Amino acid sequence: MDVGESLTAHFGGRHLVRVTGREFDWNFSFGDAVASGLSAECPWRIIHANGIAFASSDDGHQFGLAAPLDGEKVALSLLGEKPIERVAIRSDTGDLSIWFSGNVLLEILNVSSGYEGWNIGIPRLSIVATGGGGLAIFANGHEN
Repeated sequence: MDVGESLTAHFGGRHLVRVTGREFDWNFSFGDAVASGLSAECPWRIIHANGIAFASSDDGHQFGLAAPLDGEKVALSLLGEKPIERVAIRSDTGDLSIWFSGNVLLEILNVSSGYEGWNIGIPRLSIVATGGGGLAIFANGHEN
């Protein structure tokens, strides 16, 4: 099973509808009533043609602006109107890449050798990025 192809088949054409920053993670919702959300307990960033547009570590920082950056609002403004085109998972690190139209990329960076970095669920499939760059894949309630 190519997990990236399965995720692309499910998420292709969908839009990001909500970003929620919580105490220890971020949740990304893609407008599906059934399980199709992403939870990131690791750093993430949004990249466009000019470089890094926003990173999770920017949330709450002012950077000389009139007000501190609100990660939920900034991420949604950068990604919310753009349909998803492709999803891929890097095989050696477990980093998750979600390409949106206009060549805009959401990267979820699995950075720990011991802790889980992110998890994503769609109907009949759940994927967890494990420490060290591996993946735990659960299909129909069974680990693959």
